[in-house]
Amino acid sequence: MNTTSIRIIGGRNKSYRIVFKASPSLRPTSDRAKETLFSWLQFEIQDKACLDLFSGTGGLGFEALSRGASHVTFVEKDKSLFKNILKNVAHLEYQDKSEVACSAALKWIQTNKRKFDVIFLDPPFDQVNYESLLSAIRTQDLLAANGKIYLETDKRTEILLSKKQEVLKDKTIGDVRLMILQ
Repeated sequence: MNTTSIRIIGGRNKSYRIVFKASPSLRPTSDRAKETLFSWLQFEIQDKACLDLFSGTGGLGFEALSRGASHVTFVEKDKSLFKNILKNVAHLEYQDKSEVACSAALKWIQTNKRKFDVIFLDPPFDQVNYESLLSAIRTQDLLAANGKIYLETDKRTEILLSKKQEVLKDKTIGDVRLMILQ
């Protein structure tokens, strides 16, 4: 089994390594992108409820917990990645601050009743319709008032946003585009 790891870059669990099985379909957020994201959200994570949709390694959710989020819901459909997130939740003692679901993202959205202050969207770039995803989030009313959505896409991806969505931050790092939407 070929394993690799990413690290938590700030907060209570700074430098903790999340080890996972390497996979060509898995593309964890780079440290540079995480630094940008969490500097954008530095005053909006503390005591907030977050959703890490398309969790993968759980890196964004664990980073948010490490920086003081009150709760993170992880949603990941791959069973081995789901189990790995559960293992890290237990190891970092976040059982009381997290929920982990093994489900496809759109299916999970349809049944969720919770609202989130911050939603992390870092799906496999070539496997999602961003407009449908953002529409489902809006239709199911997942975002709390003044909530933010972090969206990570391939830099060449064109996204049509609804008139109700505003791009607050937008940056390209290498081949990846990072955006904060409200």
